[in-house]
Amino acid sequence: MKYPLSIILIILFIVINFLSCSDDPTSIGIDLLEGDFVIVSTFDTQDDTVTQTSSFFKEVVPLGLSSKVLIGKRDELEATTLMDFAFFIADSLRQDFLDGNILVNTAFIELTPTYTYTDSTAEYDFTVHEITSDWSIGFTSDSLANLSFDGEDLSSNKNFTDSIYTFDLNNDFVLQWIKISIDSSLGKNNGIYIIPTMSTGKVVGFEALTTTSSDAATFRVVIEKPGSFVDTIRAFIFADVSTIIAELPVLPVVDIGVQASTTIQSRLFFDVSEVPRDIIINKAELILTEDTLSSITGSSFNPNLTVFKITDSSDVTIDEGTAIFLIKNNNIYTGDITSFITSWITNEDNQGMVIRPASLIEGLELFAIRGSEYPELSERPRLRIVFTSKE
Repeated sequence: MKYPLSIILIILFIVINFLSCSDDPTSIGIDLLEGDFVIVSTFDTQDDTVTQTSSFFKEVVPLGLSSKVLIGKRDELEATTLMDFAFFIADSLRQDFLDGNILVNTAFIELTPTYTYTDSTAEYDFTVHEITSDWSIGFTSDSLANLSFDGEDLSSNKNFTDSIYTFDLNNDFVLQWIKISIDSSLGKNNGIYIIPTMSTGKVVGFEALTTTSSDAATFRVVIEKPGSFVDTIRAFIFADVSTIIAELPVLPVVDIGVQASTTIQSRLFFDVSEVPRDIIINKAELILTEDTLSSITGSSFNPNLTVFKITDSSDVTIDEGTAIFLIKNNNIYTGDITSFITSWITNEDNQGMVIRPASLIEGLELFAIRGSEYPELSERPRLRIVFTSKE
């Protein structure tokens, strides 16, 4: 008897499925079967009553490894920058400098702008001062109390364009700087301190000294030995660091916030004691809602956040190795924090989380986030846990 092709195909399909179903289950499947884990449930703070708290705080961090140096002012926020340069004077010129046979005709610094916070058309200016105390790239705004500098403005002839900012430095100051680089017994030069003027209404970011930077600050000096030559020499930048003077941002009382470089961070805690312990967590997702009207961003930025486990709530110590990205889509941040929740419901004390900008020391972006007291439950920080439990 001949069977229609369609009947043959149906029989083959049944046989193949029977054989595949008879294969050994995966190791995960074995665990679920042996433990009778057959119920998939969801724990969602939008539906389940859970205590949560949130707040934001300031923790100063050094900005010496940033790809930008920031100079400027916006409202109460002020960004200043310290720079130091090294001169390498040819042996044939060293004695002439010390003997006063070489003059400085012009000395100027060039900065390459890469970033603006926020209004690019706002007024902008700064003054430049000789630093008279020691500092390093670990310098922060907390160090400013110990910084000493001369009150005289050494800058002149400023020229600011979209592609380059230039300013001259006092010739006598630069000449003495060169002499000190040749003979340290003449004194010590610690570089320059750049401060925005009170009328400044924006912050500009310039390329900083990094292992990959090609347009960090350049310092050129036109020198002359009368009757002999005119030449240009260059000093090389070997240290720069910004300091950000700022208080906590003014946000709606139901918001929390994070801000780069200042550095404002947020603290978030969910009481997960109501989550069943004898479960397998399939996925735990943290969901945050941005207050777009209160957020402030610059000309370029990373829109995402990072979250860390707190290991000591008394001083908000975090485990730097636990960073999880919260990816932004429209005004919603989401991230998979399964590892956090798993540890908290098994053997680790839940002390909450810290939320930071993904680019912690780049720019000045302020991201406002709906907090735990926000009146609309759907916009509060949300924890959604999908888990498998015993029958």
